[in-house]
Amino acid sequence: MFDPKLEIGQILKNCDIVEIFKCGNMGGMRRSKTTNTLVIVSDYTKGLYHDKWIGGVLHYTGMGKSGDQDINWAQNATLSECGYNGVDVHLFEVIDAGEYIYCGRIELVDKPYAETQPGEDGADRLVWMFPIRPVPDNDVKKPSMFVFADMDDYKTRGKNVDSEYIKYLADKKKQKKSSTPSITTSESVKPKPKPVVVIPADILGKKVKHKSFGVGIIKAIDGEAIDIDFEKVGVKKLGYDFCMKNNMLEFI
Repeated sequence: MFDPKLEIGQILKNCDIVEIFKCGNMGGMRRSKTTNTLVIVSDYTKGLYHDKWIGGVLHYTGMGKSGDQDINWAQNATLSECGYNGVDVHLFEVIDAGEYIYCGRIELVDKPYAETQPGEDGADRLVWMFPIRPVPDNDVKKPSMFVFADMDDYKTRGKNVDSEYIKYLADKKKQKKSSTPSITTSESVKPKPKPVVVIPADILGKKVKHKSFGVGIIKAIDGEAIDIDFEKVGVKKLGYDFCMKNNMLEFI
């Protein structure tokens, strides 16, 4: 049995889960052959899968975002066979985006059953629900809107719980944004304009020596640059101010 050395209720980041369980970094069901585990994630912030706690049992939606789900496909099969396939299944819940709450190992407490849920494309499809419970049972934090005393309670209150939770998260985000103090900055100081480089007209025709190009004659003035016809390398356009400040040119 794999021991991740985690405390019940401990909050991890996605990268921590990948590192500890040696599993993939995406999806709600992540199989790792290295640790012989299946990590399942119940993410209430996305609103696609309709997971809910009923009488202390999490009814967890299987794998597959659109179209009818297949219980014999991929990790649906792994979860449905977890009582005898030797794979340890560990549950994480996401109540606030990016925060994965460790709920411990789980076991399947009843046979999976099919129900109708909308898929990623909005069309109704059959999904597989897996009734699971942490072992041993624990009081890890659960989203209160998705916790029901029994099936009758769920039928009474659970019809619109997913859309209500998405609205709750949106309102929470707005409140957080509005409560964040605005940061005022003083008016930015404009940099002083660069002084215009004035090249004396009387340098035309004068002989100069450049540190790299050798001896040449100034042939033209072009804005802030000068054209010099060097004896060895031909005509070069050089920045007058740069050359003079860095002692690159010497009049001879």
